[in-house]
Amino acid sequence: MVLPLAVALATVPATEDLARGEAEFLRGNAHCDAREFEDALACYERAASFGYEDHVMWNNRGVALDGLGRHEDAIQAYTRAMQRNSAYEIAAYNLGNAFAQLGQFDEALVAYDRALAINPGYPDALYDKALVLARLGRAKPALQAYEVLLRADGANVVAWTRKGQLLEELNKFEEAVEAYKAATTANPQDADAWTGLGDSLYALERYEEAVEAYDRAIAADPNSEEAWNNKGFTFFMLGIHEEALSCYEKALAINPTYKQAWYNKGYTFHGINRLEEAVAAYEKAIELDRADEVLWNNLGNALYNLGRYGESIPYFEQGLQVNPKYEIAWNNIGNALNKMGRHGESLTYHDKALEIKPDFDYALYAKGHALDNLGRHEEGLELIGQSLELNPNYDHAWMAKAESLYRLGRLEEARDALNNALILNGEYEEAWVFRGKILEEMGNALEAERCYEEALACFRASLELEPDNAELLYHHALLLEDLERTDEAIDAYAASASRGHSADALIHLSSVLLRVGRAADALVPADEARSRYPMDARGHVAAGRAAIALNRTADAEAFFRKALDVDPASEARLELAGVLHSIGKEEEGLAVLQGIETPDTGALLLRADIQRSLGRTDEALADDDAAIRAATEGRDLAYRHKGRLLLDVGRPKEAVAAFDAALGLHPTDAEAWFDAARAWQALGQEGRARKLLDEALRLDPDHAQARRLRSEGATAD
Repeated sequence: MVLPLAVALATVPATEDLARGEAEFLRGNAHCDAREFEDALACYERAASFGYEDHVMWNNRGVALDGLGRHEDAIQAYTRAMQRNSAYEIAAYNLGNAFAQLGQFDEALVAYDRALAINPGYPDALYDKALVLARLGRAKPALQAYEVLLRADGANVVAWTRKGQLLEELNKFEEAVEAYKAATTANPQDADAWTGLGDSLYALERYEEAVEAYDRAIAADPNSEEAWNNKGFTFFMLGIHEEALSCYEKALAINPTYKQAWYNKGYTFHGINRLEEAVAAYEKAIELDRADEVLWNNLGNALYNLGRYGESIPYFEQGLQVNPKYEIAWNNIGNALNKMGRHGESLTYHDKALEIKPDFDYALYAKGHALDNLGRHEEGLELIGQSLELNPNYDHAWMAKAESLYRLGRLEEARDALNNALILNGEYEEAWVFRGKILEEMGNALEAERCYEEALACFRASLELEPDNAELLYHHALLLEDLERTDEAIDAYAASASRGHSADALIHLSSVLLRVGRAADALVPADEARSRYPMDARGHVAAGRAAIALNRTADAEAFFRKALDVDPASEARLELAGVLHSIGKEEEGLAVLQGIETPDTGALLLRADIQRSLGRTDEALADDDAAIRAATEGRDLAYRHKGRLLLDVGRPKEAVAAFDAALGLHPTDAEAWFDAARAWQALGQEGRARKLLDEALRLDPDHAQARRLRSEGATAD
């Protein structure tokens, strides 16, 4: 809505102070005309301090406050103006606009009616009263106001333009187009009418025609910031991104404080994955309006998409300070927590979003995905299903459904869910990868290979368009690693790490390099992760593992201790205990292991080793038994570990039983056959031992220890 600036006529000052006050008043008006509202407000305050405060000064002060988004304060200023001059229709009209900005439409109507009572022919008050009537759902009397004006003057450009705006408010865009066309016919040089025509054509998705209309607006008024901005966003919708950005720059050159152009610039950068630039543009927009919850949310989203999940949360929270009922921001905090692995905490935020909007499909999906990650697969699947009933066209929800079904062992249904995801988005790389994994497990290796090839092709196509997309590079590297294309995976992880804003790619890069025997190289990305993300324990753990491979035990111990300082629940605890065991600090190692609330098989077996080193055989065997009970996978290894301990302490008969159990679980393990042979040899059963060694060598002809034992002693009954 237009906020007219009324400038008082100069009067003869009665005193020197009033003269100084008038000078400040006039300076304030100049600043207001230049949209320098902070400076204008300071001038008006100084004018008042010198005793210069008539109704016009209070009105203009209100205009400056409105320009700063301080609409409540503006209402007080306009009210003061009306108190000083009850017949001042401009202040009454501006009062109506301020109420309208705050959504207080009934109060706005009262103010507009007051302006019209003072001046029945005040067109701006009549136009904006009609818009407010429309927002109150009173469309018929709103349109009647324009019909009266247009019957009186069919060539009234302003009336046609304002009628077009009203029809836009009512979502009657085809009729709005006709109204704007009538306005441009009446005056082809009216930039506002051409801009309005462009806006209506945009709403109808007639983008090329909209651009033509904006061009006509700019030809009529090259300084129309709105036309430049709207033309830019129309180019964005057409996928012509550089032209869009150029248009925003033109708008901002005209008015550097034009919030919408900064916002659209950020949105465009966001849409083309130039996320750092999006963050900068959003921050500029927020400097101009801190009361826009959507802006705060979008800034949070840009940081989230950069992988800076923890940094994104305060911006979502700022959006909620502006509007506590903004369900999208509640849900986005939950999403960020999920990305950080804090699934349990995320549920509170998804629940809050659903409390505000029970049919919020994205929140249902997100909560379901979180529950699934917490092991509550049936509950998660139910909520994801509800989200898909509301929105069956969301590919990520189908992916999440596939993950739940997979974890429940329902492979065919999982495959079908992925089929739906890929029907919606044939370029969904992760869905192709997951489908390949499922098909492999279903025994269809040929189709699985095709899925992986599709995924690779999708990654290549996407990376041609977005070669600097760190997330794409990272997931491409994951697939290459799974396919054992190690050199390519290393390059992709390195590229992702150089562009990304999370430790993931660096951690994986270090792990792959370590696995292929490049320990010194592995330490480099681990150190970079420690430096760039000091509060991510994984970087310190990766550095510790590389240090162990380099026989730098003291460094490894320091790295693991640092990881535990950062995150006491990290996997560094087991690693540190292992290092302490290797250098003979057994009691310290046991103390470190005590910090594991629910020790897994690996922790229990390490504890057994430490107990054995301390000569505590019974405690060591108890830990081995606990490891056997705890194991869901690798129970055969726990039996072998127990067998070796029994053999070492001279209890070969019990060792044989343990090795038999291991072989029952894993009959193709050459190492278990070798261990069993040693136990039978200790019992004096050379013939039995020889047969077991033969089986070990059949399974692994290169087993040097089995070959040596076979040749040395196990040759006779």
